[in-house]
Amino acid sequence: MASRKNLKKVIAFIVDDLATEAFFASYDAVGETEAWVDLFNRIFALNKEYVARVSHVEPGMPAKKYFDALCDSFNADAKALFNEIVALSKPE
Repeated sequence: MASRKNLKKVIAFIVDDLATEAFFASYDAVGETEAWVDLFNRIFALNKEYVARVSHVEPGMPAKKYFDALCDSFNADAKALFNEIVALSKPE
């Protein structure tokens, strides 16, 4: 990773894409507003959590290993949220 600043920008970009996708999917969805509200809260919490984790590296762990694990974890969480958006937007 080139810098923490760039990593934070990438995280924000992906979270913005997830929020936009969820917004447009929820616009066409019928009912289940609580599920969409919960999903939006988790999307924005994802941004807050990972930006904080980028800012504060765990002591005693090599930086490269830490950031590789952080990126893998973020990708898995973002993919899970995207899959949930797809599942919620499917017609019943």
